[in-house]
Amino acid sequence: MTSLPARGLPPARWSFLLTLLFILSFPAAVHAAVQVQATRVIYDAKSASAAVTLANKSALPYLVQTWLDQGEDALPMRDLPMVITPPLMQLAAGEQAVVRMIYAGTGLPEDRESLLWINVQEIPPSADKENVLQVAIRTRIKLFYRPANLDATLDQASRDLQWRIDGQQLHVRNDSPLHITFAHLQGLSTAGIGSELDLDMIAPGQTLSVPLSKLKLASTQMLRFGYINDYGGITDVTDVAIQR
Repeated sequence: MTSLPARGLPPARWSFLLTLLFILSFPAAVHAAVQVQATRVIYDAKSASAAVTLANKSALPYLVQTWLDQGEDALPMRDLPMVITPPLMQLAAGEQAVVRMIYAGTGLPEDRESLLWINVQEIPPSADKENVLQVAIRTRIKLFYRPANLDATLDQASRDLQWRIDGQQLHVRNDSPLHITFAHLQGLSTAGIGSELDLDMIAPGQTLSVPLSKLKLASTQMLRFGYINDYGGITDVTDVAIQR
């Protein structure tokens, strides 16, 4: 057996490459040093601002950059009628800080909820040793701006979704002014819970379609699903009827 190094690479370089390959092989094991203490933020228009807490869980100080986008390319946008502050900060080891989103008062629809994204980019300190791999992680969470005059709740909007079968497609329509994020969708089979299908989110006025072949339905044409509530938990809706 031929041992490393080969092709003239120094041992330190081989060690670095092997470490990199090991980390890339186990992406789930890499955790953000700066963690967002929420999975979503609801910005109620009746409030002057919305806030979320960041926490540095590492033993090192980190710079943190924050910005908002509308989901297209995750890059900072200058024309948004909302700002996030502070856009740049330093968090000491174990320190927490609050970032706030402030709406200008105009520029977003008043008849439906708006979706933006909060980006939190950690910037690690410079390594004091050679061949040290540093991973800077960016975290993104949803920010929902909810106008004050909306006469709707997320629970009622979820229960009012319209489910319909057309040919080999299952269609779901959201006539509410709120975004609904699915946690799971399951058909009810004759033996209990059937197959589970992943759906992401349905926007106000949107219709989503999924192939029936991916979802087992009983003869009674019933299903159940779960949605992500305002607190980041899962609320189940059962015995949902489907129209034909």
